[in-house]
Amino acid sequence: MSTYLYRLSRWCFRHRWATLASWILIVTVAVIGAQAGGGKTDDNFSIPGTESQQAVSVLKDKLPAASGASTQVVFAAPDGQDITDATKQKAITQAVRDLGALPQVTQVSNPFETKLVSPDKQIALATVTYDTAAGNVKDATVDKLEPATAAAEDADVQVAFSGDVYPEDEAGVNSEAIGMAVALLVLLVTFGSFVAGGMPLITALFGVIISMMSITMLAAVFDIASAATSVATMLGLSCGIDYALFIVSRHRANLQAGHSPEEAAGRAAGTAGSSVLFAGLSVIIALCGLTVVGIPFLSVMGLTAAGTVAIGLLIALTLLPAFLGFAGKRMGRFSRLPGMRRARAATETSVNAPEELTVPAGRTGSCATASPSWSSAFWAWG
Repeated sequence: MSTYLYRLSRWCFRHRWATLASWILIVTVAVIGAQAGGGKTDDNFSIPGTESQQAVSVLKDKLPAASGASTQVVFAAPDGQDITDATKQKAITQAVRDLGALPQVTQVSNPFETKLVSPDKQIALATVTYDTAAGNVKDATVDKLEPATAAAEDADVQVAFSGDVYPEDEAGVNSEAIGMAVALLVLLVTFGSFVAGGMPLITALFGVIISMMSITMLAAVFDIASAATSVATMLGLSCGIDYALFIVSRHRANLQAGHSPEEAAGRAAGTAGSSVLFAGLSVIIALCGLTVVGIPFLSVMGLTAAGTVAIGLLIALTLLPAFLGFAGKRMGRFSRLPGMRRARAATETSVNAPEELTVPAGRTGSCATASPSWSSAFWAWG
């Protein structure tokens, strides 16, 4: 297998423009297909054979009104005020009527009729019941929940939502973006180079984009849970960065050993690439094993995540060598970060003259017998 990976890497290195164009074409086709298909993931899932699923099925057949999703609306009076005050009670009752007029809403419980008021008369709880499951409640309905409670807010009543569906705050900083920023920082510190540090992130992004667009296309035909995209994104970024990291690290070591960039890339794929291939296949097999459980949404989640890892693996073994070809000898350069230049000079000196070893004055101990390259770099850092 090492021989085949060696040859594949060198071929992609030499034909880097064709390799890059092929992957860009795949990304373009995936994006266009996702836009044309218009597929959407959903939050509906079932667990056949479990008692909870049987209870949901019975409620759906015998008592449909109780089988739909629900939203809890919490009304809170400011400190020192009474939620049962006539003005506030009238405003909350109006909010309940406005909530009941929303589409897909079957009923809304009035907290003053159901006696769902806290003993200190500061909190009241209303429940909005829908005629369908949480995944089928339209965004337009959820977006109207807050405007429907405007009467209560005008009466100085605080309103909050919880339950199966509820209005969410506008997204802040994307968690994936934070993770990528941290990963880039770690890679820059590890490699001391923007070229070497940014390359694993770029290849991982290629894999995630292709995977997400492919999942969107499949969602137009199959039922895919929304959680599947989160799991696929997480694994796509982590595995994509991890696999590229192994190969890039070995490639840099080969360059520093004196190999040409093409030979260094081939040897990196033949050695570290074999480990990457084994690790990737292990993860793919493990994720596909989720289908054995027999739970539909877990099976879909495992298969989509496995597909994402497979794409990341292919990119690490093909597109990454092409990027290494574009980078050339720049991949072997040390950083100019403070302290790194001294380590570079010490390492180059020890490589060029390995028979000489000079221990700085006052430095004694077991390090004096260490290999020239190691000890020289060590004293340079110290």
